[in-house]
Amino acid sequence: MTSRYANKFKRCPNCRINPSLCFCQELVLNDNQTPVVIVMHRAELELTTNTAYFADKLLKNSVIRVRGFKDEPLDLVNHVDTENYTPLYLFPDEEAKTLDPSFLDTLEKPPLLIVPDGSWRQAKKMKKRESFLGGLQSVVLPTGEESSYRLRTAPAPGAVCTFEAIARALGVCEGSELQKSLESVFKLITDRMYYSRAGLSDLADLPKFLETKKASNEASNEKE
Repeated sequence: MTSRYANKFKRCPNCRINPSLCFCQELVLNDNQTPVVIVMHRAELELTTNTAYFADKLLKNSVIRVRGFKDEPLDLVNHVDTENYTPLYLFPDEEAKTLDPSFLDTLEKPPLLIVPDGSWRQAKKMKKRESFLGGLQSVVLPTGEESSYRLRTAPAPGAVCTFEAIARALGVCEGSELQKSLESVFKLITDRMYYSRAGLSDLADLPKFLETKKASNEASNEKE
């Protein structure tokens, strides 16, 4: 067993990190008006790098539905309010329209975001394999800044992780303040996770850790 998995049961059960780096106090619910339904592939459930898990913990109006269990088919019909909202599938497929104010103005009912969570390949298959999703309009985010998520490799240029996609989509639907609030917490979360992976075990040692990291980077740049 690798040390990564050997330490699994020493992590905080809520934020999934070494207790000395715990950020649970930052996981405060935001009162989003736009419902978010995250369709998570079962393979993501145990991954500490999964960002949708934290998006759900920061949004009051959010739910995670898991897809991929053989004996538990995905049920979205009973978890998506089509009477009061317009469900939109947040994924840049061939039929996707840009999620911007002018597009939102064309909707008869407020938007509800359905967000696939998994690998790029898994997300692409979801809409084709789930009949409910197949009938939805796909939407793509407006062109924005590059992803700041550094714990996984982006599958394509311009791609963002699930948390960032949700934050940016809510920024379009509800305004920049909610987006900024989510993104500030996301930076703290990913910084702590990055520090943990790099060997930091106590926040008290962070200044020394950053100084050592800076010196290492400068030395590498000089060699180049």
